[in-house]
Amino acid sequence: MKQLSERALCFVEKIGRNKEYEIDLGILENHLRFYHLQNSSEIISFQEKFSGLNIYDTVLHIFTPKQIKKNKGVNTYQWKGQTLFSINDSLYIAENGEVFIRDCGCESWNFFSYFERFETFIEQQAFFEEYRYYMKLPGLGNNWVDSIDLLSDYFSDYEFIAECSDKYHRIWKNEINIIHARLYPEGWSLFIDGISEDERHALIQKLKTEKKIT
Repeated sequence: MKQLSERALCFVEKIGRNKEYEIDLGILENHLRFYHLQNSSEIISFQEKFSGLNIYDTVLHIFTPKQIKKNKGVNTYQWKGQTLFSINDSLYIAENGEVFIRDCGCESWNFFSYFERFETFIEQQAFFEEYRYYMKLPGLGNNWVDSIDLLSDYFSDYEFIAECSDKYHRIWKNEINIIHARLYPEGWSLFIDGISEDERHALIQKLKTEKKIT
């Protein structure tokens, strides 16, 4: 189980949780037998730590006390041997703790991996909240051409934000730019935010000249 950083813990405390979504864990464990999961520990952990959080004006949750009291099931989705549960309008959590989104919109029955752990999602929410002044300029995205492992070498003079990174995300920052690499089904994309349009433009042009991005 991934431990949250102090920044993320403060973020969770700041936004608060709606206590109406609190469910006795023993009752939840009994209810989860209905879904025939390989392992229910990650779903229970999400319920215990994050259910009821209000992010983007949406309360994150899988179950409600009323629904469980009536012994009603929730919709689940099967993807690559995992059972997925919806936690808001766009995010799904698998029984192994991985977070998914739908590929090509809410009508799709295909999913792709978004975060290894929900905790990393929270870490990023907290990070971008703290450094939101980097986001005043419109974010720009480009396709990364080289092996993603070379990205760490390229931005070795930046601070690597380990708690916000996993096998689907890598984040670096310095005093001017935030570099966010994200893995999509088509490959890695590089998103650059910054406090200086000139500095950011110069970095993008340098990367294009060196044929690192397209």
